[in-house]
Amino acid sequence: MKKLFERRPAVLLVGAFLFAFLLAVGVPNEQGIPFSLPRTLLLCAALMVPLTAVLYYLFRLRLKGSGQAAKLPSGKWRVLILMGIYLPAFLILCPGTFAYDTPFQLKQFFTGQYSVHHPILHTLYVGSFIRLGKWIGQVNIGAILYTLTQILALSCCFVRCTQSIEKQCGSRTAFVAYLFFALYPLHMLMAGTATKDTLFSGLFALSLCLIYQKMRFGVHNRENGRMILAIVFSILLRNNAVYVYLVWSILGLILLRESNRKTALAVLMSTLLAMGIGAGLKSGFHAASGSVVEMLSVPIQQMARVRLMRPEALSEEEINRIDTLMPGEAWRNYDATISDPVKFEMDGEAIRADMSGFFRLYLSVLVKCPDLCMDAFLDLTHAFLFPYQTYRVSGAYLQTDITDDYYDDWWTGERIHDMSLFPRARQALWWRFGAKGAMQWPIGYLFNMGVLVWLCLFLSLRRMYLDEKGSAFVALLPLLLLGTYLLGPCMTARYVYPFVCILPVLAGGVKRKENEQ
Repeated sequence: MKKLFERRPAVLLVGAFLFAFLLAVGVPNEQGIPFSLPRTLLLCAALMVPLTAVLYYLFRLRLKGSGQAAKLPSGKWRVLILMGIYLPAFLILCPGTFAYDTPFQLKQFFTGQYSVHHPILHTLYVGSFIRLGKWIGQVNIGAILYTLTQILALSCCFVRCTQSIEKQCGSRTAFVAYLFFALYPLHMLMAGTATKDTLFSGLFALSLCLIYQKMRFGVHNRENGRMILAIVFSILLRNNAVYVYLVWSILGLILLRESNRKTALAVLMSTLLAMGIGAGLKSGFHAASGSVVEMLSVPIQQMARVRLMRPEALSEEEINRIDTLMPGEAWRNYDATISDPVKFEMDGEAIRADMSGFFRLYLSVLVKCPDLCMDAFLDLTHAFLFPYQTYRVSGAYLQTDITDDYYDDWWTGERIHDMSLFPRARQALWWRFGAKGAMQWPIGYLFNMGVLVWLCLFLSLRRMYLDEKGSAFVALLPLLLLGTYLLGPCMTARYVYPFVCILPVLAGGVKRKENEQ
């Protein structure tokens, strides 16, 4: 009986239940069938035994390599080769992709009215290069310099990852990881995309690599410094990262053995350092706090859906309170796959003034209409939770353009504009990959967000199953990160990018072979 609660059986059962649950809710949701708790539990029970057997086989499966271990060039050459491989995509997208939040960040930079809704560090980074371009008299030169420096920084992150993988797992595994970083198309496209998600993803992968290395083999002072810097800068580029590292380090201090608590303590101190730097940036630039509604996408979606589809289940007082929080009947803007249409109209100050009242209202709605609330959550997160056949997310899979819709009186002079050397290729890329790339066969399954998340979940669970106790705990980091994204406003390709970058780290093996020592 005791063995049932040992780590490996527990990981196996938890993994089987997780995938059984995702199948039980994902298949009906894909077909538009409303959520049913009895049906979900019945399907989970039926799937547990076969999935446990499948995972047991896959967890223990060893892929044996053959031939001599491939030799990678030196670090500088690895960086140059990666940049050379990413160059064609840059020439197609030149001066890069300046969409998503970039116009809003540039407005903050040029007006001096900052907000922590967008990471200040990244706002300063992109804004400084665009200002340099305006000062030169060619704004696109600044945009090109930004893109090239980002490609360089991302390439350096990937090369450091391969060097760490080489120390942990051998040169053959590192060579395969390098090929993935070089040839998987999403890396080429994200490298030239001006969004915080690009560098955050590379830094998160690097921090995961170095935490694994520190847990298993220990690291030299230089590598320890790189780990700290990777953690600090990843937090400064992504607000949700602070919760991931903070929760992981605190749990590590409680659950890990004394020898491994030093790593958890190092992660905790790095996190506190990043929080201090972030607070300093906020104070120094007089940045406004982010709106509280940014953290409430899931409750907002659920309450809006119930108010729209089943108002008869609510009391008159609850209806009035929802209408007050969503003025102008904003709940009518409900879009199942993105919270922004309702969220942007929410009265954030009213929520902040009475947070306990907001959550009491939310819990009351949740208890009265659990099925509709579950459907709202599944529709919002479906792209991450299930390998979909139809891409149901509002907006493109991946933007590869330059947004020109948000410039007003704060901007003067030339705007960032398309300089593609291959405009037809850019248009084809947008139509076939950016807009529809997640659905086409066979290419679709290479970029299907549900497939990528499932692969990441499987590899994380496998590392938990096979690794030693301390390093097995490291695989909790990707799961914590996934949890923060599932609470976000939508599921997009740029949000799945961190989970793409860590795939070689998780798949890098759990044991270094003797002939590669």
